[in-house]
Amino acid sequence: MPSISSEPTPEERANEIKRATLRLAIIATILAAIPTLIAMLVMPSGFLYIGSQYSSDDQMVYAAWMRQAMDMHFLFDNRFAIDPQPGITIHLYFFVLGLICIPFKGLGASVAIPLVSSIARLVFTFLFIHLLGKLCTRLDIPVFVCKAGMTLACFGAGLGFTVWEAFGRLTKSTNPVAGMLEQRLPIDVWQPEAFGFPSMLVNGLFMVSLCLIVSVFLKVLEAKDSWRAVPYGAGAMFLLMNIHSYDVLIVLFTLIAFVVALIASKQFDKQWAIRCGVIGLGAIPPALWYIHVIQSDPVFQARAATLTYTETFRQLIAGILPLFLLALPAFKQEKTGPIRWAGIGGLSAAVVVLFFVSTGYDPTKQYFMTMSAWGLVFCGFLAIVWFAAKESLAWNFFAAWGTAMLIIPYFPQLFQRKLSMGFAVPWGFLAAYGLYEALKLLKQAENQSVENFRRNRNLVAFIAVLICSASSIYWFQREILFVRSNVSSTTMQSIFMSSDVKQILAKVDEIPGRKVLIARPGIPGGTPEDLFAPPYLPDLNPLLSGFAGAYTYAGHWSETPDYNRRRGLAERVFQPRSPEEIVAILKETGATHLVQPIPEAFPDLPSGDLSQFGETIYEGRQYRLIAIDQGRL
Repeated sequence: MPSISSEPTPEERANEIKRATLRLAIIATILAAIPTLIAMLVMPSGFLYIGSQYSSDDQMVYAAWMRQAMDMHFLFDNRFAIDPQPGITIHLYFFVLGLICIPFKGLGASVAIPLVSSIARLVFTFLFIHLLGKLCTRLDIPVFVCKAGMTLACFGAGLGFTVWEAFGRLTKSTNPVAGMLEQRLPIDVWQPEAFGFPSMLVNGLFMVSLCLIVSVFLKVLEAKDSWRAVPYGAGAMFLLMNIHSYDVLIVLFTLIAFVVALIASKQFDKQWAIRCGVIGLGAIPPALWYIHVIQSDPVFQARAATLTYTETFRQLIAGILPLFLLALPAFKQEKTGPIRWAGIGGLSAAVVVLFFVSTGYDPTKQYFMTMSAWGLVFCGFLAIVWFAAKESLAWNFFAAWGTAMLIIPYFPQLFQRKLSMGFAVPWGFLAAYGLYEALKLLKQAENQSVENFRRNRNLVAFIAVLICSASSIYWFQREILFVRSNVSSTTMQSIFMSSDVKQILAKVDEIPGRKVLIARPGIPGGTPEDLFAPPYLPDLNPLLSGFAGAYTYAGHWSETPDYNRRRGLAERVFQPRSPEEIVAILKETGATHLVQPIPEAFPDLPSGDLSQFGETIYEGRQYRLIAIDQGRL
């Protein structure tokens, strides 16, 4: 637990921060690895571990790109859509991971891809904390703020632990927090990318994106002194725009707020601003390619049009409320007079107003604000940054980042929710600043012995960190609970797939040329009251695209155009129908192969004899793989 003491020399301070960073990085990486290690240890013999417990269908989208890279494809297409597409998507992160998988190809793509993905997630978890440590060293942050800030940036969250739901779906509840949020859940229950530790647990893409965001900020700060950091910063912006393009807007709006803080504190430097502008130019080439893709690829257009509005402001602020309350005292100005309280008052008023204005807001149907309204509110938050600015460059940076993040997720575009990346990270540091100020007051008020004071001080700090980290603890236990229950957060995939599935994936992977598959869509095994049961019928469609490189007719809820209609049609193939109707469906879908659940293994799913439409090339105890004979259609 960090402690407050007389500040050490710069060299001692740097060494202490390095040691604290290394300890935290090792602890966080080990914790992030534990659920995966447990899953590998308890996996039944002959079964397949799909590599993820949370949003497993989305993980298969990444796997499909990696699978294409394993075949040395640099330009990707969407394997969850059978529609004509130019196949011009570039994603450098998954391309590199796919290349790394090639030496492990002998194990099978269904083993190599989860293995490499998990290792990458852990590597970037370690690197993220290392970069936070470098950021602290660069900004000359007090040692206590650095230690507490990194801890809270990694593990801090909000009120989710008070209304925890393992599957992130709230039924009617009398819980007062649920009532305050209009029967919705705080984002720290279900939105991992907004938080440190949940991202470490579930998604390597989120971790590499956080690393790139911090890298850009670090190079921006280093550019204050020279041009040396500019090429590296531009390279980080290039990668960020390619790997997770939405985050470029987070960087842009944060730096606008930072400029306001620098002007207010009389630290603005024109040459520095020019260097930062050149760093930003690194995003232009991948941005131009992104525009080309979205104009040329109708499948990508449909995917990009998927509604991802940010949830209500009530859910957003509840997701960091303990951090916010801890941070609030630190927004007090160093000056005397009424202006001293302008930062605290303005921030409090803005949050209260947005909290009540969001009453009744339905994020599934509309934006929270128009572009004009958003611009005005953003300017209001810039005014808060102005009044909260201090002589400390570190404070100004985190105040700008954290304050801007309160409004950035409501930028009125379809991809709103994706703008919450790293939402809690700056608030972890701001909370550490607030805790630092509060403990300094405690130190001044105490007349006890040094030993008693230190004990009381550390107790206060420990309790604060524990409360702020409670939701992260729940995320950890949920991952293990999913493994124990053999069900993913989607309720449609099992964590462990049977040997039949493993064999079918290997068979499909060996089939040359373009293959279009239909597997019967998944059926959950749990009840609305108890979702912790393996699915009655796992949805194999995402796995067929992710691990076997096949095109699936109804593979993913957002990647597949017109998914609901196609899912219904895929379901009808496996129901008792006349041969003429089955033939019509097979012609419409263009399917080359079917994965049919064997009726004896799933007695509640009656189906006809589909083997008459082709050749059974694999017959297992649960599934059969049928190659459609186009001559019989």
